[in-house]
Order: sequence, then C-alpha cells, then structure tokens
Amino acid sequence: MDLKFRRLRARGRFVAIPLVASVAVAGAAATASASTHHVSSHASISKSELTTLSNYVAKAQLPPAWTAPGPAVNAKKALKGKTIVTFPISTEIDACNLKGQQGYIDAEAKALGAKVVALSPVPGPPGWISSLQQAVTDKASAVVALCGPSPALMGTGLSAVQAAHIPVIDGNYNQTGGNSGFPFTGLSAESGVNTEGGIDTDLADALVNLKGKGAHILFLNSPQVAQYSGATDALKAAIQKWCPSSCSIVKEEDYGTSEWSGPTETANIASDLQANPSINTVIVTFDGMTDGIESDVTSAASSHPGLKMYAWGGGLAEIKDVQTGGTFVGDSGPDEKWDAYDQLDQVIRLLSGKPAANVTKEIAPNIFFTKSNAPSFSVGGKGTTYSDSAYSDGAFVQDFLKLWGVS
Repeated sequence: MDLKFRRLRARGRFVAIPLVASVAVAGAAATASASTHHVSSHASISKSELTTLSNYVAKAQLPPAWTAPGPAVNAKKALKGKTIVTFPISTEIDACNLKGQQGYIDAEAKALGAKVVALSPVPGPPGWISSLQQAVTDKASAVVALCGPSPALMGTGLSAVQAAHIPVIDGNYNQTGGNSGFPFTGLSAESGVNTEGGIDTDLADALVNLKGKGAHILFLNSPQVAQYSGATDALKAAIQKWCPSSCSIVKEEDYGTSEWSGPTETANIASDLQANPSINTVIVTFDGMTDGIESDVTSAASSHPGLKMYAWGGGLAEIKDVQTGGTFVGDSGPDEKWDAYDQLDQVIRLLSGKPAANVTKEIAPNIFFTKSNAPSFSVGGKGTTYSDSAYSDGAFVQDFLKLWGVS
C-alpha cells in the first residue's frame, strides 16, 4: 500500500476495498473520456470580465438566506412513535455519515420523538439495496438515503419499500435545475444541493487566478451520484458563457464511489497530468475524490503554470486542506446540518400526510471556501467538527424549528 493510500486510512475516511479500473455506468465507474480543444496561453478574458468574475466569487462567499420550503407543519405529532431508517451513500464520507448529515438528522428526529435506525452500508448499490430491504424488515415509517445515491441503481430495494408503502426520501438527490438522467421514479421526496453552482464558482475562481488566461481542465466526476450529468453540463455551460474560445476540458475521469481516492484514481490522475502539460485547472465534482490526488496535483504544479485544484461538497478534511494553502485553493459546499434538516423536513411533511415540498424549495445552498474563510467551516478551524459559523451561526435551525411548531 503506497503512502498516499495509508494517509487516507489514517484520516478514517477510506478503507482498503478491492477496486475495478473501469465498470459500466450502471454498476460503478465509467470509462474515462477525453475531450481536447484548441489550447491558448495568452490572456483572453478582459479586465472588466475578470472584475465581474471576482465579484461573482466574492458573493458566493457570503452567508445564504433561509426561506421556508413549504407551509408550517407539526413535527412532534408527525414523528411521535415513528421508526425512521437512515443510511449514507458511503460511510467513508464524513459529510454523509454519522459525523455529518446522518448524525444531524438522527439526533433531531430522536429529539422530536422518532425512533431512528442508523445503518452503515458498504459503498455502492449493494449496500444501498440492503439498507432499503432492512427498512422493510424494521417496519419503518420512512427511510432517508443521504448524499444522493442514484435510484436507478437501487431497483430491487426501491421495489421492496414501495410494496411495503414506505416513503423514501433521497437527500442531495437532485442538483438545482433537475437531472433527467435520474428520474424521480421510486422516490417520495428529494432534497437538493447546488452542485451546478459550485462548479460555476470553481471555474470563475480559476479564471481569476489565471489572470485572464484560459482554463484547461482535468475534470473528475462520478456516475453513481445523482448530480453526475448536471455537473458535467454545468461546467460546459460555464465554459460557453465565460471563455468559449480559450477554455477546454482536456480530460474527464469518472469513478464509482468505491474508487474515490483509491489507487486506480490516483494512478490515472498522475498519468493524466504527466501526459497533458496544458492542464492548469483540476475541478473535482465530489470532495471525496480529492484526498488521494492532492500530492499529485502539488507535484505537477512546477511543470503546469498556474495549476490549481477546486472541488464541491463541504467535507471537513477537504476544506481544512484549502485552509492550509497550496494548490487546493477552493471548495464550494453546503452546510451539512442545513442539508440534513431539509431532508427531515420532507420526512415530517410526508408523515403528516402532507405533500412533499418541491425539491427547488429544499435546497442547501453553497458557500465558496478559500484560504481566507475556510477556518470558519469547522470548529476552531481544526477540520475535525462541523461548525455553523459561516452559515449565520446556524440560524436556519431555529427557522426550521419554528416552521415545525417546536419553538
């Protein structure tokens, strides 16, 4: 096992799992795809456009406002005596597991009178299906899948809970604007995250850091997560909007969740950087894919002028790395507690016999974190415990509790 992989284990984020280099999209990782365009190194974005992009990035670092996702609803009445099963897309991602969203939703649901069964599945579709089947065994009143596992890959599990008339809430399921590749079929409700907006901010900041030169991008994505096609489309749209003649996606690499930051990914990224000296920007759709490649990106910086890495997701370890400086300079992410409360709001509505809120109303908004504001993301800036400091000191929690008739 190499040093980088041992480092991941020491963080407690990833375990040694047998990995497969290329798997069909329906199963896990997609084969890497490449798209090469004309490469230009001269400044191609005007000073006025750079000012606009700088202002865009600055605005993305401000605390977002909370708005009610729907009418008031009585939470304690809805949850009293009910059993709720929760499970994350991967227990190895702290934003999703008991350290993040799962822990937050479980704690609040218990406080409001529910019985919570917290499951810890193995990464990937087999674990998700098993968790859904366990919800049937436990005679759950509702089940919450955290961080957007694709319903297309949970077929038999969804069939089982549907037959038992158990509502399924998929948290993070849909990025803003919807995702035609992952239809609503089999789900009772969603909560949303703005992955698209995060990708936009990543590119905007890259262009500012490149001082008007075009961004030539190595792009990492994951077909097992619901935001997959939306993230790709967002990056292409942002390029078309801001730098159609000077920016390019030099290569895209796609990995299933069990491969994130594993040896296959790290080897591929090191090879891509060596083979493509034009790459000056690495954009990663999901935080968990960054940990294994940070040292490769850092090593390549001396031969790739202006090389910087960006991500989306709001993971503790990742934003801590942004805080320490280096080539990993930006991470756009939601507050994991806000995300969890969006999902619990959907549970409460469904168990009250009310319609689910539209996913466009249940969105955990992003903040863009750089070295300057990254310390506010975790308690004491230590990168070990989530903080609500950047998100108006967690004012959204009281907003939800008032909406639910608790305070």
